[in-house]
Amino acid sequence: MALSNAIAKLSPSERRLAFIVLFLLAVGLAFVVTLRCLDALASLDASIESQEQLLLQYTNQAALAEPVERAFQSMASQHSSQWTQQEIHDRLRFEITRLSLRQIPQEGAPLPTASNPGDSLVEIRAMPAGALDDSGDGYRSYQINFRTEPTSILNIAEFLQRLQQSAQALRVDFLELVRQPLTAAVSAEFHVTRTVIDDATGEASSASAPLPPDTSTNLARNASFEQFDAQQSLAQDWSAQNASLATGPDATDGTAALVVTATGAPAELYQAQQLIAGATYELLFDASATGAFSVRVILEADGASIPGESHVEPGIGPFRYRFVFTVPGVDGAPVAMRVPSIVLEQSGTILTIDNVMLREYQK
Repeated sequence: MALSNAIAKLSPSERRLAFIVLFLLAVGLAFVVTLRCLDALASLDASIESQEQLLLQYTNQAALAEPVERAFQSMASQHSSQWTQQEIHDRLRFEITRLSLRQIPQEGAPLPTASNPGDSLVEIRAMPAGALDDSGDGYRSYQINFRTEPTSILNIAEFLQRLQQSAQALRVDFLELVRQPLTAAVSAEFHVTRTVIDDATGEASSASAPLPPDTSTNLARNASFEQFDAQQSLAQDWSAQNASLATGPDATDGTAALVVTATGAPAELYQAQQLIAGATYELLFDASATGAFSVRVILEADGASIPGESHVEPGIGPFRYRFVFTVPGVDGAPVAMRVPSIVLEQSGTILTIDNVMLREYQK
């Protein structure tokens, strides 16, 4: 009644003005509610797209698991801690001869007993015995030198590529090409090293002692991303720009890894740190990514990156990355920094990261 009486006392122009104000208030309220709904829908769309990309990544990794396992077993079969120097030489000589043929036999197949001049990609004069270096660090290196007969430079290039792609983990340390005047054919001298890994199957050696526990202090906070607010999509002590955050199952430490999806370019994940100028630090973390990313150390004072920025290409992981850097400035002074600062270079790139370690470098 009081409201009705108040409205009745208003003049027609005052009533029209009151209705206009109420209408504008209703429109403003509806506009604010609509904006909030659109923001919520956009956030849900981004989350769905992130999960779809993650599912696609896992599907691709699952499809590659079998060929990767076959490739690993093929590589592991080429290594043994029980082989003698003569056995290593014989196997290496057999592999080099196999790769020198124009038509490469299958691994394990015998070599042709007789060959015609056109059957070889390159002709090898002789392969004298090489030298074995037993480092005692879980692997042995066997070096061998040999020379080829004159042939075309394209044949030498193809043979070099075959050596580098061999499952025997061959490394060409030295290559010298010699060409006689007025001829197109070249001969090549190769210095090749074969690395033979002990316990290639991953079984622990009974003579090896366990590594001492790592007692160094980890300066990275929430290093395994166990403290994550799913409602706000925030990882405690970490900041992100142009990126959405979620947790994923590919944890290497703890129960979950952090999944960073770039919603713009560039996107950045970083943690603010107070480090000591003049001190050297070591940064380690496990990561895999669908696109290229960079690892930087940023000075908060001017936003500059200290020398040593690393560009990392995408790869199936997770891989363990390690970086060592020295803090610039007057020795002993505290310096505000972003460590690590991980930059995703393309929108849509997905980075999975876990087990971050930041500690003073122990030489």
